Amino acid sequence: MKEHLKIKRSKIQGKGLFTTQDIKKGTLIIHLDLTKLKTYTLKEIKSSGIDSEHWDYVGRGKYVLDESLAAYINHSCEPNCIIQMRTIAIKDIYALVDIKKDEELTHDYTLTAVDRIGRKDDNGWGARCNCGSINCRKRITGDFFKLPIERRLKYFRFLPPSIKEKYKDRLRGLLRD
Repeated sequence: MKEHLKIKRSKIQGKGLFTTQDIKKGTLIIHLDLTKLKTYTLKEIKSSGIDSEHWDYVGRGKYVLDESLAAYINHSCEPNCIIQMRTIAIKDIYALVDIKKDEELTHDYTLTAVDRIGRKDDNGWGARCNCGSINCRKRITGDFFKLPIERRLKYFRFLPPSIKEKYKDRLRGLLRD
């Protein structure tokens, strides 16, 4: 599938990842394994001098610099892709809906920002959203539990097993609501 993907200028932000052919709902687009990349702590990232928006959390307070095609998938509040997290560092990216040729691939960053759940020290971490979707939340946050209830219910099955286990009491409450 990777041969049918192209990085180019995005209307959402910076560069984005686009498809050069139609993709059917449920199709595996990218398998991403970040376990082989060099890991960094936040302190090491700050002192590294590497200025990149492509840092990805891989667990236990460690991050990697992801330079794969997947790193160019921009956020949307109405994404056309979903990331199935096998683990925090091993992910499969699927088409959530049918995607047309030349369409930009997008996913909801909140679902994969598992290092931000319940953080007291993130001082309201987030970013202004530029997705332009009808249901745009206007702000990307990093806490799954701050998503609208319908999104949490839709995305629940895609959470990594470690997060489901860590937050099982809160998630059980979600499923009862």
